[in-house]
Amino acid sequence: MTQKTYYYHFNPFDTTFWAMIIALIIAITCTCCCCFCGWGLFIITALLWCYKHIKHKAVVITDKTIKIDYCAPLAFKDIKKAEVKTVQMGCKKYKILSLIPKEKVKYSYNWLQKHNCTFGPFAIALYGIMTPEDEKEIVKIVKSKISK
Repeated sequence: MTQKTYYYHFNPFDTTFWAMIIALIIAITCTCCCCFCGWGLFIITALLWCYKHIKHKAVVITDKTIKIDYCAPLAFKDIKKAEVKTVQMGCKKYKILSLIPKEKVKYSYNWLQKHNCTFGPFAIALYGIMTPEDEKEIVKIVKSKISK
């Protein structure tokens, strides 16, 4: 394996979609001056929905590194262990693959990695925003790379 890329797969009928539909209904049915607001809201929600559903890289795995979202790549040799765990954020529980780095690893953390206390700096989402097959494959590859 030279490089394998996994992408997010969001449900097309999400909150953004329904907000777009409501904005469209408001824009079509409103005949007064707020009609421009309705069309503006529709355009904004449509653009947000389109942006969310273009291909976004979730994880890129090479022979030596793993890159999560827009973070810098992390070398497999710098990972102490990986564990599947459930974290709670608000009222919801999320299943993640948490990568725990070794002590004194030199890594360029971004702002979100420094301030993401619930999920940790190296968390791969396993709660349905990628395909189930991709989630299983990522867990299998990561665990095989770390156990070497």
